[in-house]
Amino acid sequence: MRTPRSTTASGRRAKASRRLGATLALVATVALAPGFAAAQGGDSKAIAEAAFLRGRELMDQGKPAEACPKFEESVRLDPSVGALLNLALCNEQLGRTATAWARYKEAANLARATGQTDRQKIAEEFADKLAPKLSRLRIDADRPAAGLVIKRNGEVLGAALLGDPIPIDPGEHTIEANAPGFLPWSTTIVVGKDADQKTVSVPALAPEPSATKPVENGAPGDAGSRPNGLRTAAFVAGGLGIVGLGVGAVFGGLASSDVGKADPLCPGKKCSAEGFALVENAQTKALVSTIGFGVGAAALGAGVVLFLVSRAPAKDTSADAPHAWLVPTFGPNGGGASLLGVF
Repeated sequence: MRTPRSTTASGRRAKASRRLGATLALVATVALAPGFAAAQGGDSKAIAEAAFLRGRELMDQGKPAEACPKFEESVRLDPSVGALLNLALCNEQLGRTATAWARYKEAANLARATGQTDRQKIAEEFADKLAPKLSRLRIDADRPAAGLVIKRNGEVLGAALLGDPIPIDPGEHTIEANAPGFLPWSTTIVVGKDADQKTVSVPALAPEPSATKPVENGAPGDAGSRPNGLRTAAFVAGGLGIVGLGVGAVFGGLASSDVGKADPLCPGKKCSAEGFALVENAQTKALVSTIGFGVGAAALGAGVVLFLVSRAPAKDTSADAPHAWLVPTFGPNGGGASLLGVF
């Protein structure tokens, strides 16, 4: 007579449960056996042992999610092959196949280094059994920008691993890409269990708006700086004009003073030596006054013109920046200034 399907299924579940129990017992036996431990202080070793034992209790109660942090802390404080094996088995039960495989390999390497042949064989068998089930993720970068940094779940992925399928735990993963001067990029994928294969292609990053945005008017190097340069020239010319007018006024007053002093000394337009000297000084000061008034008036006028020009928007941004300068001019009976420049 054929065995009912339900009875067969129950038998399989019971068999799997017995196999899991035997595995846990084996790992526990191996873990509790004397083995290598890094040189640590007594307190650290005691804490590591307590964490390990608590992890074993939680595993026996079917609570691998709570047991894993205990084994992790035990490994951190006092690395041992047994703690690594239990940590690997704990992660495997939670579906973290890549993490479990890595811990099995770590346990095998530690066992080999410390001459623990039996433990090495167990760790390698578990790792080899899990290897075909590993899911993998391949990350490609399309035209990578200078300084490109790619992260997986916040951890930097070395450039040497780009294009290679890497073991990864099943579940949701976030891929980020950043580079100086470019907008960041990210995506989220879900990796399945049991040898799932996923590929993420990081596109060429878009430049930041500030990298291509035209410089605002008035910024250095932009055509908008031209009105500001002309305005500065206007103030300089205006200041020079005021100084010129002041010089003209001062020397004009001195010339008048000398003429007043010379009048009593030059009756009938016949001057004494002192009077003649005063008349010559008055003429020299009058000339300086005339030049001062001329240059001052010209400079002040140029300043007004430059100020008005500076308020107008630049029309030809490809031409050389407008600039101007004043050139004093002198004549037989006076002086002035000419405005030269490019506008």
